[in-house]
Amino acid sequence: MTDHRERPPHLEHRGFDWPPGGVNPFDRGFPQAGRLYWAHEQPSLLFPADQQPERTELARAIPMDYTTLLLMERVAVVTLGERSRRKWKHQALHRSVGPYQEYQLIVPPDGPKEKYFMVGATWPFEWTHRDAVRLGQLTGRVVLVCRVLSYESWH
Repeated sequence: MTDHRERPPHLEHRGFDWPPGGVNPFDRGFPQAGRLYWAHEQPSLLFPADQQPERTELARAIPMDYTTLLLMERVAVVTLGERSRRKWKHQALHRSVGPYQEYQLIVPPDGPKEKYFMVGATWPFEWTHRDAVRLGQLTGRVVLVCRVLSYESWH
């Protein structure tokens, strides 16, 4: 029998330890939506939308390789044991951003050898939230909901 209760997630940030002063994207206590980068199957720390890093700093912080660099806006953190969410206002695009669906769901790693898991979700946001709740039920973890703002080849 499967235990559908939410397991305590491994919320120690294991992504890019950048930018300085950034916050773990899964931190529900940070009052702003914030933005983050995604590359090499891991997120950067969260930073305020009005503090966009310089390009040279970004290239030093996130190694270039054959990957894609996404800039994303945090939209919600869905805690599934209670089906609650912390949601931030955002302007939905209702379209894909290049090859990426507008909304992406990110699940934190559960063990020391696991990686973050990211998957596209259906819009509008109400459907995205439904998908986040279901993903949380299947994994037993908290789900971060992000909106893709831009993407570029990063090599």
